[in-house]
Amino acid sequence: MPGIITSHLRTHNAIQFYESFSEAAPTRYFYYIAKPDPYANTFQLTGTVKLSTGSNTVTGQGTLFTTELKIGDIVGVTGQANTLRVHSITNAQTFVSVFKPTSNEVLGANAYLRTLVSDFSPPQPEDSYQETYYESWRNMIALKKVQQSDVSHCIPRYDWANNTFYYAYDNLDPLQSVSLPIDTVFLTINDSNTNHLKTYTITDAGNVYKCIDNNRGANSTVKPTGTSTSIISTADGYRWKYLYTVTLAEALKFQTQTYIPVKTLTANDGSAQWNVQQAAANGAIHHIVVIANGSGYLSTQNVFAVVTNSTSMILGDNAIAIDGVYNYSGLFIDSGVGSGQIRKILKYDGLTRRVTVNNAFTVIPNTSSTYIVSPTVIINGDSGATPVSRATAYVSNCHLGQVRKITMINNGRSYSYANAHIIANSSYGTGATARIIISPQGGHGSDPVSELNAKQVIINVRVAGGEGNSFPTNNDFRTIGLIRDPLLANGTAANASVIDQSTRINLSLVSGDFIADEIVTGTTTGAKARVVYFANSNASRTQGILKVIKVIPNGIGVGFRVGETLSGLTSTVTANVQSVTKPALRPFTGLVMYTENRAPITRAADQTEDVKFVITF
Repeated sequence: MPGIITSHLRTHNAIQFYESFSEAAPTRYFYYIAKPDPYANTFQLTGTVKLSTGSNTVTGQGTLFTTELKIGDIVGVTGQANTLRVHSITNAQTFVSVFKPTSNEVLGANAYLRTLVSDFSPPQPEDSYQETYYESWRNMIALKKVQQSDVSHCIPRYDWANNTFYYAYDNLDPLQSVSLPIDTVFLTINDSNTNHLKTYTITDAGNVYKCIDNNRGANSTVKPTGTSTSIISTADGYRWKYLYTVTLAEALKFQTQTYIPVKTLTANDGSAQWNVQQAAANGAIHHIVVIANGSGYLSTQNVFAVVTNSTSMILGDNAIAIDGVYNYSGLFIDSGVGSGQIRKILKYDGLTRRVTVNNAFTVIPNTSSTYIVSPTVIINGDSGATPVSRATAYVSNCHLGQVRKITMINNGRSYSYANAHIIANSSYGTGATARIIISPQGGHGSDPVSELNAKQVIINVRVAGGEGNSFPTNNDFRTIGLIRDPLLANGTAANASVIDQSTRINLSLVSGDFIADEIVTGTTTGAKARVVYFANSNASRTQGILKVIKVIPNGIGVGFRVGETLSGLTSTVTANVQSVTKPALRPFTGLVMYTENRAPITRAADQTEDVKFVITF
């Protein structure tokens, strides 16, 4: 049966993840770096290969698949556009691909497979148990705890730009509830689905505004400004709702080229955002869309010639001299004494231009008050209020008396549905229809995280130099990740701010300098590991400290032993093992929540890395 995962669940998951950093019993997350050794550069495999339609099996002749490939490798075939991913390797002449070729291809003697992975074009991580569990741990170098202050909700970034189209908020538009992948924004700028996302913008002042009305689909040419709790109108006909401001500190920590931070306040911080949240009206109506313009409607504007009393007044001399022509239209006081009030015209005398309204004006206008006579807009809904005139319609005399726009006078509140009815003398205008836009739960600006569908969370971690010698400064790394609730070697919960996950080996009788990334082997045990860091510890350079990862015991599970000799595969340096200190964390505990492969990041003692990564739910 048809079903969907709603945007609310996505946002809820993001909120739950964000809150897990600051709960009474918070989840402990750690940012980690891993993999100091390079990815294999692009290389050519030996032999010839054959692909068959409908078969995942790739066969070869004169090939060495068992040594030249590994599971997960992405490979391409010469002359073919499609790529394959290695699922399993049967033998030196056969491997099984995840994908099936679409047509028979028999390749000749000069044909070969080639990897598409290099150190500067890293592979896509694979969500397999082997990669996200075992290999992540084996390649792990160091970790830094992520604090609650390092985390923020975020949304795609749309800088305000002149002559740019923005979609107005619409409670019926499903594309405004689910953000498309951010890449889509840049790959298909003119794609209408992408444009649906641009219902808000951030200005150069850091203010974030939500588009309420885009002036019948026009481009925005006037930048919104100000932090009012009311709807902000600009000269280009756009109407915006100010939501919040990204401060300079927040921008430095959480803003990227493609994302901006967003928050919902839970306490008064003295900001304009708090004022907006408090002023928000649940179920208020701020925008009514004209669906059909109709024709023949009348409108007039002037100052009153005479005000007799609170229900009777004489219009200006430009009013039409036909009895009843304005009956059932609205009389709106646009400016001056009594401004903002609207009443329905019950009777109009064309000869005297006298109007009689349905209810007395609370503040009686005078002859300096400007009025507008136009069709009445009646709103019916579930707010519990008696249907009343809450809006006025703008009639264009230049467009055959069409209703072009509806302006709200009273926004009301507590609507979950509502209908608009445009009323005037039926002999002088028909056919106009409109649809009411209902504000989100809580009202515009009440909860920016939810109403902007912040299903993304951004994490920012800064690593300064060696972080107490836990992070090596003379080697690079290629993988970053996020791990949850790892355990220390003694089985207790890890909670330190910085953790060294390498194996530390104190050496004597050192014959030279071990090389970063090379393999070292214990000549007695046969255990192997990869070098992360080496430094001499005495003036004669015969003692040293070696840090390694990816320790692989011998066939019976024996690791490096005190007293045995280590030998470097590349450097041929030898040394005697004096002591072995195992990693701080118990391997394979906790859960790897996120992993990302990058081009190599070189480290230095005077360097600070500012790492931002976005998790999308």
